[in-house]
Amino acid sequence: MSTESKRNANIELLRILSMIMITFLHALGKADLLQSLTTYPSVNVWLAWFLEALSISAVNIFMLISGYFLIDSQFKISRVLELVFETVFYMVLSLVFAIAVGIMPLSELNTYTLINTFLPIHMEVYWFITCYLVIYILQPLISAGVKNMSVKAFRITIISLVIYECLFKSFLPFKLTVDEAGYSVTWFLTMFLLGAYMKRYSFRFLNTAAGGVALYLAGSILVFTETLIIDFVINRYGRFEYIRGIATTYNHIFPLLASVGIFTAFIYKKTMSPKPGNLICRLSPMALGVYLLQESLPLRYEWQKWFSLPGSLNDQVWLFILKLLSAVLAMYALGTVVDWIRQLLFKLVVRLIPSKKAAKE
Repeated sequence: MSTESKRNANIELLRILSMIMITFLHALGKADLLQSLTTYPSVNVWLAWFLEALSISAVNIFMLISGYFLIDSQFKISRVLELVFETVFYMVLSLVFAIAVGIMPLSELNTYTLINTFLPIHMEVYWFITCYLVIYILQPLISAGVKNMSVKAFRITIISLVIYECLFKSFLPFKLTVDEAGYSVTWFLTMFLLGAYMKRYSFRFLNTAAGGVALYLAGSILVFTETLIIDFVINRYGRFEYIRGIATTYNHIFPLLASVGIFTAFIYKKTMSPKPGNLICRLSPMALGVYLLQESLPLRYEWQKWFSLPGSLNDQVWLFILKLLSAVLAMYALGTVVDWIRQLLFKLVVRLIPSKKAAKE
């Protein structure tokens, strides 16, 4: 059986890669490694920002994948419940772990902590999950609309959303009041529809893996270049402080181009052989668990310390790279193992619940 029969192994590999990229983002940002490029022009600082630029498209990639797959899928209330319980599971697990090892003293446990733990979606503990759930609930309406739109109308809708959410903020030298840096349902919807468009129609001007790689690298390099230029202007002339780091926001044009590029590269990438493809398809569903573990409130700013990342900019280059890679790969591996155990537990619970057929008998 081909690995493409049920899941697209290339896209599932991209899902894994994008979660590794997201882990890089969490390691770099939350370990305070993204210092000024011109004030502290060390090799490690430049490496940190270059990795940031290469990784910033990861969240958009996840959104594109969602649109690519979900536009032709059926809505399932079981998926909503599974996502809610999965999110609560990681919040409870991380809270228990934090209390057990002393990260969070039991005396600090309060009502607000419990509300965040058991209502993480409504409290927006994980902004991505909150946006994803809203879009998934609306998916039947979105799919029906897309299927009944002409190609021209679909294209105009996406272009209008990109202009509203992306173009103005990318080129104006000030921060817009409505700009949420891509942390919004509106931007998720924009990327979801773009992923759906690529599934149904693709782009005539971007239809090779090589072209996709080139666009990804160009977008990433432009992210780094704009960040460097703005940082220089701020430190030299004391202006534009309010748009520092704007190129590394999800709804900026350069991360958007990079995400479309790498997504295209994996769409047109040569199909994997069955054995590695099957392994990738088994591992990829656990990628979300990696995110839920490392971004849980008790661990969000803690796991970077386990690998001595804070302050590592002063290390030798080889040691800095070793620490960063070790942290990212170890957290990905840990998240994968934990989610594998979580899946086994959920399957056990489902088996213990009496089915309707059994109840009738």
